[in-house]
Amino acid sequence: MSKTSLPEKIGAIVDSLLGERGYLVICREMGVVRAWPALVGDRLAQVTECTRSDQGTLFVRVTSAPWRQEISFMKQLLLSKIRTETGCTTIKDIVFY
Repeated sequence: MSKTSLPEKIGAIVDSLLGERGYLVICREMGVVRAWPALVGDRLAQVTECTRSDQGTLFVRVTSAPWRQEISFMKQLLLSKIRTETGCTTIKDIVFY
């Protein structure tokens, strides 16, 4: 009697397929864009909108200059939170505009 291997998890198969085709990083970064409101909380979500990611940079629209300045002081905290809560390690910068 031979041993059979356990079935592979579908998430691992999808990640492998996306990685082979070069889409895994794009998918993970877009996941961060979609998760932005949950990552920053209600108060910041009301004054910001994460519009896109491009080569490891998130672009976030901010409603006013005072809020843009305030949130810029939180950049490192936000980057850390993105890494820990989403597992996306390719986001290296956030541009507030």
